[in-house]
Amino acid sequence: MTTNPNHRWPEDEEEEHDQRLEVLPPERRQKPKNWVRRLRIYLSQHWNPEKLEAPKVDPELPELNGVERSAEVFRYTTLSTEHWLSPKGYLREWLRFNAKVFACLLIPSILVMPLVTLTLGQFVTWAALIAATTASVILFPLSALIFIGLISGLVYLGKSLLLMRRMRDGRRGPYDERYY
Repeated sequence: MTTNPNHRWPEDEEEEHDQRLEVLPPERRQKPKNWVRRLRIYLSQHWNPEKLEAPKVDPELPELNGVERSAEVFRYTTLSTEHWLSPKGYLREWLRFNAKVFACLLIPSILVMPLVTLTLGQFVTWAALIAATTASVILFPLSALIFIGLISGLVYLGKSLLLMRRMRDGRRGPYDERYY
């Protein structure tokens, strides 16, 4: 066995496992002060890789039929590749941990996301109705003012036209100088 250049690296799997499972007595146990430590504790509780044994070929391989032989060869190739990539089981544990995280995220998203989508759709509808109502509330008085202004303008124009016609015809109105 070679000496480890870094004293923080555990020499073997048992030391690492013992360090991870070390528990303080209840009177000395404290809640971690930041989210990084809490995350490390949570992850260390769910990270338990197990050392993989080297895969072995089924001794009855020659007696198996073609489909069973190909399935056995596929199994052996997959397990030997996994053992070659990660003999201590870190790859398998990483896949298992990510599958747990995926399930923890997938289940709430399947159950909650349709409700959130429906709620947001209702908010969009409500916002459009509020905008239309607000526009109507603002535009109604403006349109009423414009309508009143148009009517007043027409009345003024009508009076002006009548006054001009009377003056052209030489008739005097009730407010002419001769009555004063």
